[in-house]
Amino acid sequence: MSLISKGQDIHFSEFFATPLFTSPALTGQFDGTYRFSGVIRRQWSSVSAQPFQTFGGAVELNKPFNLKPLAIGLRTYHDYTGLGSLTTTSISIPLSLKLRFGQSKNLIVSLGVQPEYFQQSIDLSRLSWDDQFFNNRFDATSQTQEISGSSKVNQLNLSAGLFVERRISERKRIGAGFSSFNTNEPDRNIGPSNEWKLPRRYNLHVLSSIRLGSSNFDLMPAAQFQIQGIHDELLIGSAFRYHLSTTSMNKRSVQIGVWGRTRDAAYLSAGFTKNNLFIGGSYDFNLSQLRPASEYLGGWEFSIIYTLSTVREKINRVRQCPDFL
Repeated sequence: MSLISKGQDIHFSEFFATPLFTSPALTGQFDGTYRFSGVIRRQWSSVSAQPFQTFGGAVELNKPFNLKPLAIGLRTYHDYTGLGSLTTTSISIPLSLKLRFGQSKNLIVSLGVQPEYFQQSIDLSRLSWDDQFFNNRFDATSQTQEISGSSKVNQLNLSAGLFVERRISERKRIGAGFSSFNTNEPDRNIGPSNEWKLPRRYNLHVLSSIRLGSSNFDLMPAAQFQIQGIHDELLIGSAFRYHLSTTSMNKRSVQIGVWGRTRDAAYLSAGFTKNNLFIGGSYDFNLSQLRPASEYLGGWEFSIIYTLSTVREKINRVRQCPDFL
């Protein structure tokens, strides 16, 4: 008998702060040379002795080798799930091509691809089986006959995406995109047979920022719809940002958001930005059929983003003529 690990891909509540987990086409969609990002998510502490935990990180580079239309990144994550210690570790290299249109070049079309290598494994020693029970008592020393084959799988994966954005000003922009993950449907069966393949996951997303008049307030509505196999989810809501300072050397802002995930949860988000650094967090309140056990408690998530620009300012040097000329 082989062990089939069925489930869905990882997902984050702060999809607006985890661009490379939303679409490969978002690689390099920022002002600057480098972007570093990290995220951590922990959920179901109230219903499981071993909460689900996900750690993710990424780094991106705009214009590698002075190729202006291109961006490249490195994305990785580690996911730890349940009492059986089902773990997934992934590393990928997203690439994007950005094309600009219009007289002011403020219409950006980005195409992205993302080759990925992942490993999924499970600690079989932490699982219990029917043939290990005798007279209604569990015998941990008894050898089960239920499992055979390897307890891990290594596979290659491929994803792609398209994102179109209109940048009207620094604080007014709107973009929409489509991405397809697991395009090659890699085998995710932990065992000797090919009984289950990882279904494709399709992602539709809208990200925007709208300055409210001439005030220091911005409205940032966003939405994401995903479908994978027989499962689907819609995340929708908005954040409200207030600029404490807008001077070029001391930009500071705070934001709060209210969001919902269909048939699952409502959650709040908050964040603080200082120049090129963003720190954010969110908390989910479970509203699904699991709420009697979860007591409405879901999970928390923290994210951090830092952008760095290495563009050197041009210095005009004036040479004075020597006295003897």
